[in-house]
Amino acid sequence: VIQGPKLATVMSQVKKLEVSILVLGQKKPSSFFSCFCGSSSSCSSTEEFVEYCINNAECLAIGVRKRSKGNNGYLISTRWQKNFWLLA
Repeated sequence: VIQGPKLATVMSQVKKLEVSILVLGQKKPSSFFSCFCGSSSSCSSTEEFVEYCINNAECLAIGVRKRSKGNNGYLISTRWQKNFWLLA
């Protein structure tokens, strides 16, 4: 286990280990949770973390999120394509 700030640690390990593909899970906050957070930056920190990694990692970074209720598949985001639907 490596301790430290999440973003800096992930980015340094990607470089150190010469990672080819970084896969990041995304989870959209529930509307109930959003009511309490308002526009607080801490609530969107996971989304911002994933977006930063996708746009700045020295390797291919992929964000994966399950589609909304009732819909099958996943939404895949990369540096070149945002929210691409994948039926898996």
